[in-house]
Amino acid sequence: MNLDHLNYFKKVAERKNITQAAQELYISQPALSRAMKHLESELGVPLFYHTGRNIELTLYAEAFYPYVKKTLDQYDQGLAAIQALNEEMVPSITIYSEVASVSLPNLVGTFVEKHPEIQLSIKQHGTAENSKDQVYYITSEPKAGLTNLPIFTEPILLALPKKHPLAVKDDLLVADLQHLPLLMLTTNSPLRRTIDEAFEAKKIALTIGSTTDDPATLRSLINQGIGITFFPKITWAYDPNAPFVLRKLADFPLSRTIYLSSSFTETHPMTKMIAKTLTEFFIG
Repeated sequence: MNLDHLNYFKKVAERKNITQAAQELYISQPALSRAMKHLESELGVPLFYHTGRNIELTLYAEAFYPYVKKTLDQYDQGLAAIQALNEEMVPSITIYSEVASVSLPNLVGTFVEKHPEIQLSIKQHGTAENSKDQVYYITSEPKAGLTNLPIFTEPILLALPKKHPLAVKDDLLVADLQHLPLLMLTTNSPLRRTIDEAFEAKKIALTIGSTTDDPATLRSLINQGIGITFFPKITWAYDPNAPFVLRKLADFPLSRTIYLSSSFTETHPMTKMIAKTLTEFFIG
């Protein structure tokens, strides 16, 4: 059904005069009359009858009118909502990714595909020079003074080469790894801080064999079957076909929460849009 025809019907029903309605609609009187005939044909009932120069509504038109008015009012409200939403959107954003660097190429591809109208800048190092509304953080450490929206919580498991003697166990205990040299990220890494804080709180000492400041390097080492490390299962995108297995510490489960942090409010459409994209990408 033609939306214009509904709008025409509403005007004619209110004015009860084809000439006046046509003038207010800025169309010709014959065109308006044809539109009303077409609408009557679609509905299969008469809508108007003439009384001199004016017209009156049939019972069908009187029953139809409140629904048409409500439909058009809701349509206008929908247009206003879209306009208001559009005014809150920004053309470009910067995302500081403090976690999930392994997944960034695919995440950027997904974001660009879903939101081609937004110019995206990704940064992995440093912090924003000043607090701008278009800056977001993907982080495991909530930012003071910003809105910190939790996106998901992921387990931090232990990654072992498939040929490692401990790989045959379904679950591990802290005692199993306490004296094993571990591959770790450097202490300036959010993941390393999460792990250190958890073990220090329980006064458990770990043996650190080697460190790197690059998660991709660490991932490359375990993919080569070199060493044991802690592995965030979701943000590091574990592949079951990888040459290592993941095992949880049964007596000391580890996890971390990933946040979307920014100076936007939690209900701002940009925040909701980015949070939805992250959730769909990581959780599905």
